[in-house]
Amino acid sequence: MILSLKKITLLFYLLFISTLFGQDFTISGKIIDEQKESIEGTEIVLLKEGKIVNSTISNQEGVFNLKTKSGVYVLRFYYVGSVIYQTDLEVTKDISLGTLESFDNSNMLREVEVTSKKKIIETQVDRTVFNVENSIRSAGSDGFELLKATPGVYVSGNLIGIVGKTTASVMVNDRIINLSGSELVNYLRGISSDNIKSIEVITTPPAKYDAQGNSGLINIRLKKAVQDAWAVNVRNRYMQNSYPSYLGGIGFTYNKNKLSLFTDVIKQVGNDKYWETLKNKFETESWEGNTKQKDKRDVNRLALSLDYKISEMAQMGVNYIGLLYHPDAKSNNITSITDNVTGDTIATFFTNGYNKTTTTNHSLNTYYVQKIDTLGKQVSIDIDYLKYIDDLDRNFSTRSVDANNNPNGNPFIANNTSLQDITNISGKLDIELPSKWANYSFGGKLSFVDTNTDIAFFDRSSGVPIVDINQTNDFTYKENTQAIYLNFNKKLTDKWQTQIGFRYENTILETKTVSLNTSQNQENYITYNQLFPSFYLSYTANDNHNFSVNYSKRIGRPDFWHLNPFKIYLNSFTIAEGNPFLLPSFTDNYEINYNFKEKLSFKVYYSNTTNGNNMQFLSIETDSDQTILRYVRDNYFDNYSLGGTITYLFDKFNWWESSLTFNGYNNVTTFIIDVPTEARNGFRYHFYANNSFIFNKSKSFRGEVNYEFNSARNEYYYSGTQYNKLDLGLRYVIAEKGLTFVLNASDVFRSFRADFTSVVNNVEQFSNRYYDERKIIVGVLYKFGNRKLSASQRESGNQEIKDRLK
Repeated sequence: MILSLKKITLLFYLLFISTLFGQDFTISGKIIDEQKESIEGTEIVLLKEGKIVNSTISNQEGVFNLKTKSGVYVLRFYYVGSVIYQTDLEVTKDISLGTLESFDNSNMLREVEVTSKKKIIETQVDRTVFNVENSIRSAGSDGFELLKATPGVYVSGNLIGIVGKTTASVMVNDRIINLSGSELVNYLRGISSDNIKSIEVITTPPAKYDAQGNSGLINIRLKKAVQDAWAVNVRNRYMQNSYPSYLGGIGFTYNKNKLSLFTDVIKQVGNDKYWETLKNKFETESWEGNTKQKDKRDVNRLALSLDYKISEMAQMGVNYIGLLYHPDAKSNNITSITDNVTGDTIATFFTNGYNKTTTTNHSLNTYYVQKIDTLGKQVSIDIDYLKYIDDLDRNFSTRSVDANNNPNGNPFIANNTSLQDITNISGKLDIELPSKWANYSFGGKLSFVDTNTDIAFFDRSSGVPIVDINQTNDFTYKENTQAIYLNFNKKLTDKWQTQIGFRYENTILETKTVSLNTSQNQENYITYNQLFPSFYLSYTANDNHNFSVNYSKRIGRPDFWHLNPFKIYLNSFTIAEGNPFLLPSFTDNYEINYNFKEKLSFKVYYSNTTNGNNMQFLSIETDSDQTILRYVRDNYFDNYSLGGTITYLFDKFNWWESSLTFNGYNNVTTFIIDVPTEARNGFRYHFYANNSFIFNKSKSFRGEVNYEFNSARNEYYYSGTQYNKLDLGLRYVIAEKGLTFVLNASDVFRSFRADFTSVVNNVEQFSNRYYDERKIIVGVLYKFGNRKLSASQRESGNQEIKDRLK
């Protein structure tokens, strides 16, 4: 007992000493210009021995506050890239500098020499920061192009992810953008690189964020908006792959006094092509099917953000994103059946299909932020509303002929309809309480999901639609999730820092299937809860060496569509169906990171998933009448991956910058239910090289060469061959006229496709798909206004719901 008291006494003594010697002091003041007017948006940087130790931005009144420990410093003020004031000072207590008048733009400015440069890569306790202001891509580019250059991020077609993760959500100024695929890409292309300050890569999200999905976060931080300014961004892009398509967009940003407005409209029209080959080798015969599909692009998007500063301590706003698009598709499939012994054709099936689809997506966020003091204490409230409607009407017909090309029975003609209506309402509360000893944050969230799906199947072979009672149902899904979290961040010493978080989520869900065949009716009630801890520890030995370890637990809830038990016919013998009994999967992520000299980083990671549900399994059922291919879902497997990542940022020359990433991992899958196949495990790797070049002294003419390689692999129950992609790009900027001309070529050698093989029920399977990645893009962007300007976007509280749509 005495020994325990001694330990406790020693612990409190150490905490007292660390608090005493680690005490923070405040530097405050106000910056004005020669006309005695306040300068908002000034970046104030505190330097010690030429290195940045802290920074802040002056508010609307030019007032600033900085916290630091005792020592001798240089305080420097930047505005629009220029130094407007500088002073030396020794900090031993809180300092008020009063009102400071900026230098004029003559000799005094020239005497200030910039002796430090912000690190191009910074390692924080829970994220890696890429300071793009110091990258050669920082001018004349856009947000999407900058992501390609960000270490640890991969961009492949319209997919944006983090190396070693399945996917990634994209945020702007800590606020998630509720878009995906081509819509997200188009949105990011509308953000000028001149307005981007840094990009943060968060591989293991802390407790503040939803635990949904084994993915990371990419946060784009914009520069401070300039007061009394407006800007218009007009863009036009023409794309040619197998078909032409066109995108036109216009964005408007306005910031004056207490009001900030951002709006952006996009219209996209055109088509894409899709190819697929499927082969199945049975005991006596083989099936080979070839599908060609023409997908329609008809997208209309409106983004609107309105922010109002009530006072220096309070702000509120509303953000809206609306989508209306028609992803119609025409497809034709030819499937040949041949004898394995003679090679003769037994029969051929011809299937033609047409999907007529209307999809609407409305996302509305309202927020209120109340600052408690000027040192970072604040409370924020978010309320989100999501409405998603997908109306699908699919008509298809299948006819067959025998070996002599004679009709083999009557054609099978059917109509498949689906109407999915999803409503989500959520609210969340976040409280941040930084203190001298540590930074605390906590909060909670409530989310309510209501999904209704009406699906019907009509046999039209006779010419009169006949409803199939076994394939017509009304499926409802209700989900209620409550969550609370607590996060703790502490700088232990000048070299050690830690962050610990806990998030608890409880989910209650109900599913109900009402079918015309009452024997298929069913109701399910499921509840589950889980604690999601996160832990981070970092050690910075010096400017050249940084080490960190982190851990987080995640949940993978099923997509809504995957829960519907209804069967969807791709043709008369190929069926896809959902499973209302799908349960969530859980993933534990561990990482060890090492960063050397800002440019080179190593990561070792281990990821363990239990009760995996993200795999669609192709089963083959045969009887005396016919063979049916069924795509079904279940909680099939447990899986773990052990891998490593090496990232290097090469910027030795002022005309060439390259981001190189190698990622390799060993994948092991174990099936936890009985399936008619065997798991395929093994090692695979990826390589990404993104290069940017400057061709002239004015930096107005630039080029890009980006290459991606993916090795052969064994995963789950299939094997895949290697595939790669080469992208080329040119960009010419006439800055004084606000014009940018773009020419890009994607998948130059049409090599971004792989072959997949598997064996199920002793049947050999082969597949190959290609999504028309080879394309040429020609674009013209025109921007005008009185000052450069950015607009903030508010994080939505229901992003995890959007990720589970379709």
